Amino acid sequence: MAPSIDYPAPLPLSLSALSNSIPQKQATINVSVVEIIEDDASQDQSQRDSLSPHPQEPIDPLNTERQRLRNHLGLPAERGAPVPEQPRIQPLFFIERVPDSRAVSCSLPGCTHGSLQPGELRLALNPGMGGDMWFRSSSDYYHIPCFELLADFTSPAYLDRIQPLTRNTFKLRGLKPSSVFDGSYLLTGGVERLILEWKVTRGKAIDKRDGVFDERMYKLEESIHELLYRAGSRAYRPVRRPGLLDQFEFYTLFKTLAPNEFEYTGGRKEEWNLFGSFLGEEDGVHDLSGMLERWEKAVTLAWQDTGASSSASVSSDDEDQPALTPTAVKAIRRLSAIPTPQVGFNRLSSYP
Repeated sequence: MAPSIDYPAPLPLSLSALSNSIPQKQATINVSVVEIIEDDASQDQSQRDSLSPHPQEPIDPLNTERQRLRNHLGLPAERGAPVPEQPRIQPLFFIERVPDSRAVSCSLPGCTHGSLQPGELRLALNPGMGGDMWFRSSSDYYHIPCFELLADFTSPAYLDRIQPLTRNTFKLRGLKPSSVFDGSYLLTGGVERLILEWKVTRGKAIDKRDGVFDERMYKLEESIHELLYRAGSRAYRPVRRPGLLDQFEFYTLFKTLAPNEFEYTGGRKEEWNLFGSFLGEEDGVHDLSGMLERWEKAVTLAWQDTGASSSASVSSDDEDQPALTPTAVKAIRRLSAIPTPQVGFNRLSSYP
């Protein structure tokens, strides 16, 4: 899975039905005889259970949902199983913010996290499992940790479907420009960059695990690589704008979404990097939600006292939340902005 700069009904349950019929006996009012009939019926039922090749087992709702999701994606139920009919529109996993309109329920059976609140990050399975597969008109919504219970992000079949909802991908989600121009649904710059880098690093790890890693598939043109990974650092001096990017997107990546922050602090030089601060260890299963949770906590901490001295570090009462240096606070605040789509004269055509 090569990196890209283009930030661009239910299945029927099949269970063995066990008969509950009672052998017919001659009617009687003798209580002891009735009790014997019930005991005989229980013995017959136990014998049938023990002889059945598929005894009834408790239903696992999560496993049922996993199977529904696999079928929805057109994946075999298990290795070696027949491939089901492929969907006409391939479902994608959009990471987005809940719009301000109203809270929505999580689609995971037995979810204990409550409703998805406005401004909270969520995963939109689009099209949803209960919707019309001809159009991207319906979605199923999940807390990201809830969806990680269903999707195996150590598999390319799931990882490759993740799409951060940004100024470049909202049309793919089926949203109108009027729905996102005020920032609704769209991610902040920090979340956008973190998800895309997480997706690339996890893709490399999967390819190496499976013995198919090819460095050429991940190689970027030098000017693009420099822009994506060195923007904001002391040494970065762009020679030219990469030809694949328009002027507005170049400026957004160069300034607003730069992953580095450099400044002199207390007489010494300090440089901060977004990926090194939040990407974390690679386990691929639940680390997407873990990374985003660390980011959200840091954003809250960075903005908790806007009147604090610009030269003072910011610390939290949470032992798991490290203190933020002034450089980190400055960078996190910058990356908390939401880059919105630009049209016409707003595309910053005057920038080089």
